[in-house]
Amino acid sequence: MENENYKILAVDDNPKNLKVLAALLAPQSYKVDYAFSGPEAINILEAESYDLILLDIMMPGMDGYETCVRIRSMTKNNLVPVIFLTARTDMASLNKAFTSGGVDYITKPFSPEELLARVRTHLELKSSRQQLLEVNSWLEMKVKERTEALRSAHEELEKAYRSLQSLDKAKTDFLHMIHHEVRTPLNSILGFTLILQDEVEQPEVKEHVDFIFRSSKRLEKFLAVVLQLTELIARDHPLQKNPVSLHKILEMSLNEYILLTGKKGINTMIDPGLTTIIVEGNEKLLRNCLLGIVENAIEYSPESGEIRIRLITEKGFTGCEISDQGPGFSEQALKNLFTLFGLGNEHIDENVGLDLCLAKMIMDAHGGKVEACNNPEGGASVKLMFPAI
Repeated sequence: MENENYKILAVDDNPKNLKVLAALLAPQSYKVDYAFSGPEAINILEAESYDLILLDIMMPGMDGYETCVRIRSMTKNNLVPVIFLTARTDMASLNKAFTSGGVDYITKPFSPEELLARVRTHLELKSSRQQLLEVNSWLEMKVKERTEALRSAHEELEKAYRSLQSLDKAKTDFLHMIHHEVRTPLNSILGFTLILQDEVEQPEVKEHVDFIFRSSKRLEKFLAVVLQLTELIARDHPLQKNPVSLHKILEMSLNEYILLTGKKGINTMIDPGLTTIIVEGNEKLLRNCLLGIVENAIEYSPESGEIRIRLITEKGFTGCEISDQGPGFSEQALKNLFTLFGLGNEHIDENVGLDLCLAKMIMDAHGGKVEACNNPEGGASVKLMFPAI
């Protein structure tokens, strides 16, 4: 701020003293007003604002001490620096000057250099204080705005969270309802197909009944596992995992279909290295994942075919690859392997789509990955990769 922008009020009952002050301050481009008494100074200050006040102590009627106290009681002037001009140098008078609200004093007679230096210093201090107050006011406004924005955002998040909770509950209730509504007719279908299997004698019809039974069982399993998986993912806590032997789950899955492999004369070979592989996972879900893949491998293997299960490792992952000697995936199937019911018209009623989609969901829940492809020598392979531990 330039000197010409500073306003100073000089208060003294002696006109000579005011002339001296005018002679010193005017050349510095300060805007200076004058008052000849305490009451006159108060009247001026009620109408005008100043950056600094030079105040004589010894004045008749209202002296400088009382004038300063009155100035400090005025809200708009309580921070204006007041410099006392006094001939008194005793400690009691100086203490009274400070306790009444003065920030400094200059003893008479004073040197021009001292006066100007004190005036300049306190004007700069006032300017700095004013800037600090403005910054603090701006910061308070910004904090208030930010607090309001955060409060509003928090309310929106709370609202969204409650909405999500409601949607999660609706989804879970819907899945339970679907599970119940589908499972009831499925149980009837399974019951009647069991009866038909015993009563039907024609080979062609019996084959169709067997197909209906297998498809119904597979759909029943899929519904149960998807419901379980959805419930686990929807919970607030993560999927419950424990150390699981991959070799053990593979053997259990193969044992489920030992009659089918024996009937088709299929030879199964498990890499001995898998006996040492432990993964972090949910045993029930992983078993359901492997059951579907193993069943498909057996289902599509030719008579006297071979299924190989080997250990594979990649950077940060370990798992197994299940290979068969079947016809492999069609080109259309390879484009939509993990899409629910996405294997194309020729396989719309087969179960490969269900099993690979389910495998993908389960592996995603475990932080793993699943890959499927056709082998160069024929047949298909499915890889299940788990995060290494």
